Amino acid sequence: MSIVTDTTNSKIQVRDLNFYYGKFHALKNISLDIEKNKVTAFIGPSGCGKSTLLRTFNKMFQLYPEQRAEG
Repeated sequence: MSIVTDTTNSKIQVRDLNFYYGKFHALKNISLDIEKNKVTAFIGPSGCGKSTLLRTFNKMFQLYPEQRAEG
């Protein structure tokens, strides 16, 4: 499946993001665009990866050697 979107208004673009806590693969192939001047909310159940995704945006995970992001 392919979805074509206009990315000219994107402030943040994520493509094929994978995140690991040691050997645990926490986020798998995440792709999304966050538009500028728009309110964006991440909602979901506890433990689904919301905070982990936000940590990748500001690179907080780099403080911990066992955590890594790819993509």
